[in-house]
Amino acid sequence: MNDVIIKLTEKIKSPKVLVAAGLAGILLIFLSSFLGGDDNGKKQTPSAESITAEEYRGELEQSVAEIVKSITGSENVKVVITLESGIKYSYADIREGVSANKTESNFESTSSESKQTYITVKTADGGEQALLVTTEMPEVRGVAIVCEGGDDGETNEKIQNAVTAALNITSKRVYVAGGKSYEKR
Repeated sequence: MNDVIIKLTEKIKSPKVLVAAGLAGILLIFLSSFLGGDDNGKKQTPSAESITAEEYRGELEQSVAEIVKSITGSENVKVVITLESGIKYSYADIREGVSANKTESNFESTSSESKQTYITVKTADGGEQALLVTTEMPEVRGVAIVCEGGDDGETNEKIQNAVTAALNITSKRVYVAGGKSYEKR
């Protein structure tokens, strides 16, 4: 085994093999830049997951509807959720305190101001964008649920407990009502 390794290293040290290996390496690097070198073998994704408040509300409504369907066993469930506000974004920033002193004869004046500068990062297309630190989803203001069996006290309580636990809200923010069953035509 050692003899094979020694013979290989001797062949690699020859100038012809080194030049050929170098050219092959350069060729591979050159080809990779044309065949998708921008992503370096990785799938490109947006820098921050972008979702609107409406999409977030829709996902919450769908999740709550699935919970209610599991409790009641009925497919006839309607959920409406209201949110406190929109999505809040926090960006990395640098705060610089600037102060200046002026002296004129016997009068001294001091002023100071605060300057806020955001930290930016370069994007894939060469532009700049502020560095996102946190994304705060809006709080749930209220939930209205209409479902079969919502008028039943035990079912109503189960739904309220499940929704308040899932959304981390008080029971005062959840209203459950019974709905009439209907047949699709």
